[in-house]
Amino acid sequence: MHPVRILLTQHVPVNEHPEQMHEWYHSALKELENKVKHYTPLICEKRKPVPLKQYTPKIVKVLEFGRKQGGSKKEQERKQLIQKHKRELKGAIREIRKDNQFLARMQLSEIMERDSARKRKVKELLGSLATQEGEWKAMKRKKGKN
Repeated sequence: MHPVRILLTQHVPVNEHPEQMHEWYHSALKELENKVKHYTPLICEKRKPVPLKQYTPKIVKVLEFGRKQGGSKKEQERKQLIQKHKRELKGAIREIRKDNQFLARMQLSEIMERDSARKRKVKELLGSLATQEGEWKAMKRKKGKN
C-alpha cells in the first residue's frame, strides 16, 4: 500500500474538498500508518511447469540406421508377422516362377521331340519313294530292252 500512501500525501489536493472528505482522507492515512505489515509481492515461477503425462511426446531412440527401439509387444509381433508374410510370399512367387520355367522347358522338349519324329518319318517316306521310283525305272528299262 506504499504507492497508495504516496499518492494520497503528495498528489491529492485536500484543501479544495469538503470537510467530510477531509475526515475520510485523514482516517485513511491513519489506517495506512497503523498497518505496518509488509507483504512480499507475488513472483512468477522461474521454470516452466512439467506438462501432463498425456501430452508428453513419445521419444523413441534410433540407434542403427533407422531401426527403432522400443514399442509395445503387440506392435513388434505385428511387424514380425508382416515381415514373415512378405518373406513367405516372395518364396512362393519364386517357386511359382521355377515351376513355370520347368513346365515351359518340358513343353518345349515335347514339341522338339514331335518335330524331330515327324522329320524322321518324312525322310523315311521320301527315301522309300525314291527307292520305289528307282525300282520302277529299272523295271521299265528291262521291259524296253526286251
